[in-house]
Amino acid sequence: MTPARAKGHGDSFDLARCPAPAGWVRSDLDNWVVLTPDGLELPPQGWKIHVSASLDSARDVLTAVRDYCVPARIAFKFLPGEDHLLLANAKYAPRGSSGKFVTIYPADEAQLQTVLHELGPVLAGRPGPYILSDLRWGDGPLYVRYGGFAVRTCLSPEGELVPAIEDASGRLVPDVRGPVFRVPDWVTLPAFLEPHLAERNRTTVADLPYRIESALHFSNGGGLYTGRDVTTGQRVVLKEARPYAGLTLDGADAVTRQHRERDALERLRGLDCVPALLDHFVLGEHHFLVEEFIEGPTLNSLFVERCPLVLPETRPIVSLVPAPRDSREEP
Repeated sequence: MTPARAKGHGDSFDLARCPAPAGWVRSDLDNWVVLTPDGLELPPQGWKIHVSASLDSARDVLTAVRDYCVPARIAFKFLPGEDHLLLANAKYAPRGSSGKFVTIYPADEAQLQTVLHELGPVLAGRPGPYILSDLRWGDGPLYVRYGGFAVRTCLSPEGELVPAIEDASGRLVPDVRGPVFRVPDWVTLPAFLEPHLAERNRTTVADLPYRIESALHFSNGGGLYTGRDVTTGQRVVLKEARPYAGLTLDGADAVTRQHRERDALERLRGLDCVPALLDHFVLGEHHFLVEEFIEGPTLNSLFVERCPLVLPETRPIVSLVPAPRDSREEP
C-alpha cells in the first residue's frame, strides 16, 4: 500500500495543496513536498533539523514551521498528509527514518543554532515519536543529524545504490541512516549540541534490575529482548514500546497496545496457559513489560509451519477429477 492510497486519498495538509509562497519554488521528491526560496543555494551536505509530530499535532506543527521558515527564507520539506505520516511511523516502517515529519535545511552551523534556539520554544511540548537516527534538542520535537542535502548516491559495501555524502577527502561514501545517532568521523559536533548529547547518554540500562542478554526482534514500535532478573536469576522477556511510534492503521501507537496487553495479562493472571506478568517500568520515555520466559516456538513460526498456503517448496496441485484410465489397465 502506498501512502497516497492508505485511506483512498493523498494530500491532506493545507500547505500541500497550496501553491508555493511568492518567491519560493515547490517541488516533489518521493513522498515529500519541498519548498525552497527562489535563488537559494544550499551546501550539498550539513546539519539538518528534523521535526517530529504525532498525528494529532501534525497540522499545528507544520503551520508553526511554515510561519517560521518562510519569513526567514529557510528551505524545508514535509510529508503532505496524515496518511503519509501514519505509514512513516507504522510498526514495520524503517526505524532509521521513522518520526521525521518535517526536514529543515539550515545554510550553516550558525543558522542551525539560531533555528534551534528560536523554533525550539515555539514547538516545545508538542508530542511526537523519538527520531532514533538523530540527536534530540532539549525535550523535542526538534532533532538534528549530519547528512546529505543534495541527492547523491554511491554503492554500499553490499553493492547497493544508497544515499551518499562526501568524506574528508571528497570521496562519496554511504550516508548511513540507521536507528542510532552517529556523527561521521570527519565531522565535529558543534559545541552547542554537546550538552544534548550528554543528556542523551545519561539514559542506560546499567541500573535496571534486569540484565539484557539478547534481542529477539526489532520493529519501529520497540524491541523484544531476553534477560535475567539480577536478584533471582529468573529468565525473563522484556517488551519495549515507543510512544507515538509503531502505529497501526487505527492510529494506536506501541504504548497504547502495550497497555492493552498489560491489562489482558493482569486479568488472566494465574492461568497456566498465559505467561506471567512480572513487572512494568519506563526508561528514557520507553515503556517496558517484563514477562516470564517460556521455551517453545513462537506463534508466527507455528502459523508458517501449519498453514498449507505457506510452504518452503511448491507442490503439484492435486486434481479432484480422476484422470482417464488407460484401456490396457486391469479393471
